[in-house]
Amino acid sequence: MTIMPRTKINVAVLYGGQSREREISVLSGHEVTKALSRNKYNISSIEISKGGDWLLKGRRERNINVFDKGNTGLKRFDVIFIALHGAFGEDGTVQAILNAVGAAYTGSGLLASALGFDKAKSRELISGKNIATPRFILLTKPPKHTSTMEYLKKVGGFPCVIKPNRSGSSIGISVVRKKNELVPALKKAFHEDNQILIEEFIQGIELTCGVLGNSTQTKLNALPPVEIISREHFFNYHAKYFSKSTQEICPAPIGKKMTAVIQNAAKTAHRTLGCDGLTRSDFILKNKNLYFLEINTLPGLTKNSLCPKEAAAIEITFSEFLDRQIELALLKQKK
Repeated sequence: MTIMPRTKINVAVLYGGQSREREISVLSGHEVTKALSRNKYNISSIEISKGGDWLLKGRRERNINVFDKGNTGLKRFDVIFIALHGAFGEDGTVQAILNAVGAAYTGSGLLASALGFDKAKSRELISGKNIATPRFILLTKPPKHTSTMEYLKKVGGFPCVIKPNRSGSSIGISVVRKKNELVPALKKAFHEDNQILIEEFIQGIELTCGVLGNSTQTKLNALPPVEIISREHFFNYHAKYFSKSTQEICPAPIGKKMTAVIQNAAKTAHRTLGCDGLTRSDFILKNKNLYFLEINTLPGLTKNSLCPKEAAAIEITFSEFLDRQIELALLKQKK
């Protein structure tokens, strides 16, 4: 599949932002900008500053706000390559802005992004497709101690997982193993979001699987799953991006049958939420039982990110991997 014209495509890589994941977004944006083919694209970069300004960067144009009067703004670009992570990027907000100006962009649309960013809602929808998820309680305010203990019973007691409902990169997550860890974990999660999950802890093999495709337009292609072995208590922010002891084995050594099960589950999650472009779904495998944890609608694109490793395992170069995402964005816009 290709709909790329013979002339160069004008691409703007959008990165930065105001979320706690800004640092990773900047790395993703720089990696994407370096890897895009200069033969196929005219490449620009737009950094969303910590103050919220959209700054066009380049040799000739330094820190020009793309929404300032007197320039053509986002309409000068054929496609916006979104390399944002976390709130504003993955929750549907930036997608709403790009929809309003009629810009083509990589990744999922507004609704799918919002659903994917909301762990409780996405699990509710995906569990309806006969895919298991951990037991959890959704809270919108800090519970009293007695209430907390009742909630714990419903999810299996200690250990449990406490996490923000709407966040990424494992920020704000705690594995709680005893009573005196409860209050700090609740405060930590509520600091990130006004909705949190108290969740069943499942000890098993951590797996993740990327999917490429537009839900209603193209065949979905699942990438090889990755097994993650972390020396931390769980695959947290530090383990994901900075720990040298974390092992990421791709393809995951789980056999052909289980590989197919995980790939089908990842495609089901992608399609159920109406996702486009690239997603990555996270799972726990325990005693041959697979549990869906969450979906990432804008997975990381740094040197240490998982989806590029999955693509490389089937001999798709990073540049080709980015090409496919741009093709899917243009196809979505054309429709």
